[in-house]
Amino acid sequence: MNIVSRVLCITAVSLSVTVSSSVAARTPDPPSRALQIVEAVWKVQSLSFAYSGYATVYSCDALFRKVSDILQTLGARDTLRIRSFGCTDMVTHGRMEITLESPVEATPENIEALTTYDSKQELVARVRSEHLASAEDVQRFPATWKTISMSREPGLKLGPSDCELVEQLRRDVLPYMSIRVDYDRLRCSTVFGNIGQPQLRVAALVALSEEH
Repeated sequence: MNIVSRVLCITAVSLSVTVSSSVAARTPDPPSRALQIVEAVWKVQSLSFAYSGYATVYSCDALFRKVSDILQTLGARDTLRIRSFGCTDMVTHGRMEITLESPVEATPENIEALTTYDSKQELVARVRSEHLASAEDVQRFPATWKTISMSREPGLKLGPSDCELVEQLRRDVLPYMSIRVDYDRLRCSTVFGNIGQPQLRVAALVALSEEH
């Protein structure tokens, strides 16, 4: 091999390594985690969520289905309910109330929070002859922390147009669930549009019995 050929070969290899490194930097692989099983309990909560879309318009059904699919993928139980307020046929701005059950680790603090009631709750239970759950009554189940990439999760089928929705759920809903954000490169543009899938990767606590 002559000197010119060697230089061209070395240059091509260098360019290949540089391009590969650049791609890896943009979309890093999720860190490998051994399956860690923890004891968990269901936490019930109602959350208000308002979608404000500038680049994307959904139908009411499509918006609710997207929200439901994302939250269930991130650990919410299939008992999830969404109630809308003033939803029209095509939604750019929509308010909803989300009632969901999601796993939290069965720590003494979480168990105490779930079985501590205010005077109103105690009065309602007494009037209805209902039993308020004690620490012993709370259902425990196995759960695990699962790495979920919004751009790669096959069941979600999220595209560039879903960037605003993912960004707003990440800001307004995900902090109330057992979710740790590992990688966040959400760059939603209302002017130039969104050219790539939502770049968000999280570790979410999911019920093991419902995951396998």
